Amino acid sequence: MNIPEFKDIEDVQRFLNYGGDEWCRPMVEEYMELIAFDAKPEDIDIEELNGWLEHELLSVTDGYRDWGDEHS
Repeated sequence: MNIPEFKDIEDVQRFLNYGGDEWCRPMVEEYMELIAFDAKPEDIDIEELNGWLEHELLSVTDGYRDWGDEHS
């Protein structure tokens, strides 16, 4: 799985405005709505977003793998 790593808020905005990985997009939207909803763009912690996104995607991957192991 390819986990995007954002460099700055402009990367995040391009990802949200012009598309990106369909697995990642809802997670980035959720982060922006729930965690960064009242932050100014320059105050958003991109490292935190990258870490959160990696954690969420790995959790989904592990859950899917576990489900597949149980049903095979």
